[in-house]
Amino acid sequence: MPFDMKLPPVTSGAGKEAYRYEEKSDFTGGLNLRADQFNLAPNESPAMLNVEVDPRGGVRRRDAVTKINDTVLDHNIISLMTHYESEQNQILAAILNDSTIQSQIYYNNNASGDFTGPIGTTAYFNTSQAPHSVTFNGYTYIVNGELLHGSSGITTYSGVRWDGASVAYPVPDLDGTDGHFPCARYVATWNEHVWAAYTLESGTYHKNRLRWSKTSDAENWTATHYVDIDVGEDGDYITGILPDQNRLLVFKENSVYEVLGFNTDNFQVRNISRTAGNMEGCTPINTTVGVFFWFAEDGLFLLRDQTLAWAFERIKPAMTYAVGQPALTTTVVPSMMWFDEKLWLSVNYQSDDNLSGSNQEQRRNTFVWDPSLGATGGWVRHDINARSLLAYRPTNDTHYGIAATSVIDAPVSFDRISKVNQNYDVDNYDSSATEINSYYQTGWFEGNRPTFAKRWGKTRSVLLADADLLIYQYVYKDYNLAGWTERLNATVTGLSSPSTWDSAPSGSGTGVWDTSEWQAEGTEDNYVLGRWSSIGTAVAISLRFAVLPSVSYRGKWGVTSIIGMYRTRRLR
Repeated sequence: MPFDMKLPPVTSGAGKEAYRYEEKSDFTGGLNLRADQFNLAPNESPAMLNVEVDPRGGVRRRDAVTKINDTVLDHNIISLMTHYESEQNQILAAILNDSTIQSQIYYNNNASGDFTGPIGTTAYFNTSQAPHSVTFNGYTYIVNGELLHGSSGITTYSGVRWDGASVAYPVPDLDGTDGHFPCARYVATWNEHVWAAYTLESGTYHKNRLRWSKTSDAENWTATHYVDIDVGEDGDYITGILPDQNRLLVFKENSVYEVLGFNTDNFQVRNISRTAGNMEGCTPINTTVGVFFWFAEDGLFLLRDQTLAWAFERIKPAMTYAVGQPALTTTVVPSMMWFDEKLWLSVNYQSDDNLSGSNQEQRRNTFVWDPSLGATGGWVRHDINARSLLAYRPTNDTHYGIAATSVIDAPVSFDRISKVNQNYDVDNYDSSATEINSYYQTGWFEGNRPTFAKRWGKTRSVLLADADLLIYQYVYKDYNLAGWTERLNATVTGLSSPSTWDSAPSGSGTGVWDTSEWQAEGTEDNYVLGRWSSIGTAVAISLRFAVLPSVSYRGKWGVTSIIGMYRTRRLR
C-alpha cells in the first residue's frame, strides 16, 4: 500500500473522543530480551535484527560483511592474531584439522588477499587449544601449551617465533641464558616483560603458574621468576592474562587477580574477585570503558579498576532454551573485539525468525554493545556468521574489524576472514550476495491506561531510505509477541543521484536553481512521512518495521519517529 501522504490535523468525529497519541522517537535503550516484556522501558526493543541505534534516537540498517580471501583455508579458523613490526602488518590465522586435532598458522598481509602458509610446515600445535601470541622486539611468539615438530612428538620446542617471513623454535630452558621461551598456553607483555601462564615444564603442567622474562628480553627466563596463584582452590586454573593500565590481570575460571609492581623484586599478586572468572578458550579484551570477560553460563562481565559489574542482564534470557525460542549456547566459546568504540560479541545463536539461515547448526550471531547509548549502553543483534573476532589496528594504517566467517548454508565452515562495517547493501561471505534482512520492533504503545482496551487509528511514522524499498509493518497486540496479527507494506522511493546545477534553466544539467529540489552530494537518505492503515482494538500494540530485500529492493533504511493514535474505550 502506498503511504497516505496527507496528514490532516487530529480531530474528533461527531460525538467521539478526540484521538490521543503516543510517540516513540528515542530507541537508545537497545535490545532487551527479558522474559517480562510488559516492563520494557519506552526506548527499549524486544526484538531487532541488523539495525544500529543512533545515539540521537533513530535506528538504521547495519553495514555489510565482505570477505578478504577468495581462496578458502583447508580447515576452520580457531583464532586470529596479528604481527605488527618493521612495516609488516599481518593477520595470523590458526586453523584446526579436526581429524588430527592439530592446528597450523597461516598469514595474510595488510588484511587483503589470500593466506600464505603454513609457517613452519612441520610444526603443529597439538590439541584443539587455540594458539595465542605476543609481539615483542620484532618477533611474534605463538604458543598453545603443546607443540609437535615433525614426527617426533612433543619436543623441547615450546612454540613458534615468527618475524614476518621465517620461523624459529626457541627451547623452553629456564636457566637465565638467551634463546629460550617457556612452553605455555597464554602470553602477554606488560611492564617491559613478557609473561607466560599455564606452563608445561619437564613434562608437568603447572596450570596456576605465571612466569616473567628478563626485562626487555623475550628469550631469557630464570627458573625462580614465577608465582603460583592459589593452587588447588576450587580446582581453578589460569584461563587468560591481559595487561590493563598499571597492572597485569590474571583470569582463572572462577576468580580474577592482578599483578602489581615495577620489577622482579616487588611484583605482587592481589585477588580482585572470587565470584566470577573467565571461561577457558574465551579471550578477555581491554577497552576504553574497562575489561570484558565471559563467565560460565552467566555471560559477560565488565571490570573497571576494582569494580566488577554484570553486563549481560538484558541478553541473558536467550541462554534459557525452550522449544521454538531463540537459543544462545557456548558449545563453541564466545569471541569478542573492541572496534569502532563498540563491543562486538560473537556467540552460537539459533533464532526463531527463520531469516538468513537462522536455524543452521553452529550458526553465529554478533551482539554489539554501544556505551554511548544512555547511562548503561545499549545492545543490538546482527546475524553476522562470525567467530574469532579481531580488531586489526596496524600503526599508520586503516583499522578494521576482522572476523572468521562462514556461509549461511550447512555445513558451517569458518574458513575465510571478512571485514565488518563495509558500505555495501549485501553481505559477501563467498563471492555471492547474501541479503541483509533487517527489522526493528518497538516496545509497547500503552496509551494513558496500560490495561484498558483502546481503538487504535492510523499509525504515523517517519522513515528513511537511500534506495527504492518495500517496508513492512507488523502489528502485535496485547503484550503477546508469539505472532503478528496484521501486516502492511509501503513502497519508499529513494534518491538515486545528485543534481547537477546550471547557470540558467536552459542548461543541460538535471537541476536548476529555484526549480529542482536540493539534494546533498552523492546518494543520500530520503525521509518519508506518512500514515498506515487503522489497527483496530487492543489494550496495547507493538510495531515491527522490516525490510526483506531483493535485487530490486535493497539499500539502507531506518526509522526515526513512530506515533500511535488511539481512543480509550469506555468501561461497560
